[in-house]
Parts: sequence; structure tokens; C-alpha cells
Amino acid sequence: MIRTFLCILIIIGAVPSNYVHALPREPSHVLLIYDGLAIGTSREGNIEALQRMLASYRMQVTISTFDAYKKGMLAQYQKVIVVRNLDDATTTSVDYLHDFEAYKGDYLHIGFHVPAQVQSQLNLHTKITNDQFVQLSIGQWKQRSVRVSHIPYIVQANGRHYGGISSEKGDIHAPYGVRENRFAYVPYYERGNLSELAMAYVLKDWLKVTEQGRTYLLIKEIYPFSDLKLVESMADQLYRAGIPFIVSVRPVFSNTDYPAMKRYLETLKYVQSRNGSILVNAPVVTTTINQAGAKLEDQMELFIDVLANYGIAPLGMGAEMYWSYDQYYVNQGMRFFNSTILFPNESIRYKSQQDESQRFSSSAFSMPLSFLEQFEHADKVIARLPMDVALTYDFDETEDQMNEHMQTLMDRWIHFDDYKIDDHEVKTVTNTVLSRNGLLYINDRSVDMNDAYRHINSEYDYLHEQKKSLATLFNIQNKILIALIIATLLVFGLLFIIGYRLYKDKYIKQRKEL
Repeated sequence: MIRTFLCILIIIGAVPSNYVHALPREPSHVLLIYDGLAIGTSREGNIEALQRMLASYRMQVTISTFDAYKKGMLAQYQKVIVVRNLDDATTTSVDYLHDFEAYKGDYLHIGFHVPAQVQSQLNLHTKITNDQFVQLSIGQWKQRSVRVSHIPYIVQANGRHYGGISSEKGDIHAPYGVRENRFAYVPYYERGNLSELAMAYVLKDWLKVTEQGRTYLLIKEIYPFSDLKLVESMADQLYRAGIPFIVSVRPVFSNTDYPAMKRYLETLKYVQSRNGSILVNAPVVTTTINQAGAKLEDQMELFIDVLANYGIAPLGMGAEMYWSYDQYYVNQGMRFFNSTILFPNESIRYKSQQDESQRFSSSAFSMPLSFLEQFEHADKVIARLPMDVALTYDFDETEDQMNEHMQTLMDRWIHFDDYKIDDHEVKTVTNTVLSRNGLLYINDRSVDMNDAYRHINSEYDYLHEQKKSLATLFNIQNKILIALIIATLLVFGLLFIIGYRLYKDKYIKQRKEL
């Protein structure tokens, strides 16, 4: 018995740390309820940011308003988050109030109107700020001169304290958030300042997430008509600097056999050989999507197969956050991938909106690289963030812009992780793409990372010559006309020579007579 126990301990100790990180966690489901989107206020957009952050912790989310709440919903979830953006709104749902009295799961409250039960359990006392500037801090991060107006802050609370809020006047010295047992409270949460990042620290503990967050570098907006030589130069510079990276590429659904497409594929293969990972970006959604005949599912599968058949291993999908809350886009576009990176919504075009998100085994929280640059950090080396995060920037249009970005990356003390280290899977009917511990596989065959360039012939008829009616007759007519023109020129030349000689003889004869 003792020998068996020792063997188990040895096996556990032999498991590599990166494998432990990749172990699948039991699915977790969170109910997110809010009173309003606070459109036109500084809190606008915080619900969307919270949804993406929950996805980065591999959570499945069901979202609801108080008005849409149905009796018995709370009892279906072990974790509930309530966001109260509106200071003058009261909960009118009798069913919610009744269910909350009996709720025994984990509860996180954000914003105004903290329930009496939460106040009692946390021994919580709050006040409301005036219009003033405050300093936010969390971990190694700090942001000064954040303007706030009429927001609550914590005066007293039991439990673990997170970060801090202090006023420039010196009358506020409060924790950013608190947590004790199953209850947690965050009074202030906005998108675009340090509170967006600070929420991640509270969420990680409240969700009981133990995995260490990873940091990825993601370059977006790479198209077939991008400057492919510049893409290769960027890959070379990042490779020489030892920075692994991801490129999010726009899919192509037609003319995949053209030389221009082949050159695009060769460039992506070269990027892959320079320690770059490939992400398939969602296609641009227009009001006419799916009206041309081809299904989105078939188009996405076609592009994935084109990549895989060329020796390129796509490892995930990049899409705006709303895609994961749309049944059509989930089933038709995202179902091939178990990993995504969700971007902030820019232009929402739902086709079949649903209240429940699609859960992925990996879904990094994306933020522009410039987002972190607005904050101070205590140490020179930037520490890992609580969640998986993808720091993004759009591909540059000029070499000078690219060199400037490359220098900025090299000057920042950020440790970027290799996306291939984690387990990713992309699967179609024809191809299965996997990444395992930094190695890539297509249909169980290892991907050759040093595949040489192929020469792509630029002389190509993009429009095939079609058969023309009466072409033979026109050709005969053209030849006859050419012959007539040549004959006319010959006769004209002969007459010119004869006339010249006659005029010359007449001129000489007149001279002799003189």
C-alpha cells in the first residue's frame, strides 16, 4: 500500500507544469444580471468587457436583465454576478428578490444598491464620492487622475481587500474590492481605465481559478493584399528578438487557386516557421451575409482545409464578442475551433441572438498593447496578469511604422507566451489540426516548420479566354485589309518614284536649254 502511494506521488511530481496548465477544468456556468447598459455614461461598455473577461476564465455565461428575470433562475447557478449601473433604479422583480433570499451560491455584486444580506455578511459600509479625481491601484499597476463622479466606495469591510482607491484631496483611502467566502463586492467598474483590469484580480479568486495567466502578442488585420514582404520582415524581427506571436488572418472563400492566394499562403507558412501561430479571423459581417448562396459553414471549412492542405496549422478563431452569443455564428463559423480570442464589439450584426454564450477551452482577453501603456507599474518587468490576455495591434502599413512598433515591443519588459504550448484543436470533415506542447500536427502528421519557399508564377490568366463567334471570318477580313493596305502603299511608292524621275528629267532638260 505504501509502495503504491509513493508511486502515485512520483507520477504526480513528474507531470510537467505546462501540462497541468492545460488540464481541462470542469465547465463553469455564471449567471450575469444587470439593470441597464448605462449608455451615455462613463459606465457604458462595462457589461461587454465583463462578458469577455469571464470568457477568458473559460466560463459559460447566461446574461439577463432584471426585467427579463424568470422565477427560479438563481437556483440553477452556483455563481451569480449582479451589475447595478444605475444609482436611481430599484429592483422591481419580485421573483428575483424572493429567489435571492434563498440563494446559497457564490455572489458578486458590482456597483450600487448592495443587498442587505451582502452588507451583513461582509460587514460592509459604503459612501458616495463627489465629482473628483482619484488614484486606482492593483497589483503592480497604478493610474492617477481618474475622474469619477457619484460612485460608491468602501469605508469598511471584512475579508480580503483588493487594490485601492484614493482621492487627490486625501479624504478617500479605500480598497478597490473585497471578498469573503462566497460573497464579493466591487463598487466601481468601467471600461477603458485601470478598473477594467482590476476586476480580473477579484474575479480570479471569486471564480476559484488557480491556473496562471498567459500573455500573447497578436497582430491583427492581415489580408491577402497586405504588404506580404512587410509581413515577412515583421516575422523575422520578432523571431530574432525571441518573441512568439500570433497573426489573425482574414479568410478567403474563392479563387483559392490563384497565384496571389498561393503567395498569401506561402507568407503564412513562412510566418509559421518563424514561431508565429495562425488564427483565422471572422469574416466581415454585412447585411447581405448568407444571401449569395454559400453557407458560412462551408466557406469557413473551405478556408481551413486550404490552410491545412498547404501545411499551415490554424489554431483558433478571432471574432468580436457578440459572435459567441449568436446561435448562427456559433454553429456555422465557430464550431470548428475549441480556442478563440474575443475582440471588443465594433459593429454588432446578430442573426440569431441568444442569452447564453458558447464556452471555449481557451479564450484570451484581448486588449490593445497601448492600453497597458497608460498605467504606471512598480517593477521594470511587467508581471503576468490574472487571466489569459492577448495584447493586440493592427498590422502596419509602412516599414517605418512597423520598425517603431518592433522597437516598442523590444523596449517593454513583457514576457510573451507561445500560443502553441497550450492544447488547441481545429477540426473539419477532412482535416484535424492540433497543437501539443509547442508542436503542430495536421492529421496526426508533424508539421514541417522549415518548409522552403515555392516559386509562384506571376504570369497567370485570371480571366480565361472564351470562345468567340465569327472569329475566323474576322481574322480573314483583317488579313485582306492588311494586304490591301500594303498593296496600296506599294503602288503609291511606285508612283512617287516614277513622278520623281520624270520631274528630274524635265529639270535637267530645261537647264540644258538655258
